[in-house]
Amino acid sequence: MLQKLGNHIAGCLQRAADAEHRAFAATDAILRADHERLAKTWRHLAASYQCVESLARFLLDPNRTKDALELLRPPLCPRCTDEMRLMVIEPDHTNRDLITFECVDCGHQEVMGALAS
Repeated sequence: MLQKLGNHIAGCLQRAADAEHRAFAATDAILRADHERLAKTWRHLAASYQCVESLARFLLDPNRTKDALELLRPPLCPRCTDEMRLMVIEPDHTNRDLITFECVDCGHQEVMGALAS
């Protein structure tokens, strides 16, 4: 599957380069604009394929997928071990986000720091 995406990406980039070449050679302003628009569209499609390829690589790597799923799982309350819910994410004065969770059962709150993206 990933090899096929690589071929699609290369094909889109080649078509974009061809359209840019035709735009450069065009003497008519309308024709030049059409070729420039086509080149932009082909590059956008290539970028879309690259995004899908990146996502596929991520999902096919079991360690990265497992780590991502762990980050999505809400923590358990240290007092009653019930599941906590996300309350707020706010920046602090450093390059971190403060994430506040609240226990669904007892109302206990925990604030955790995470690197800002």
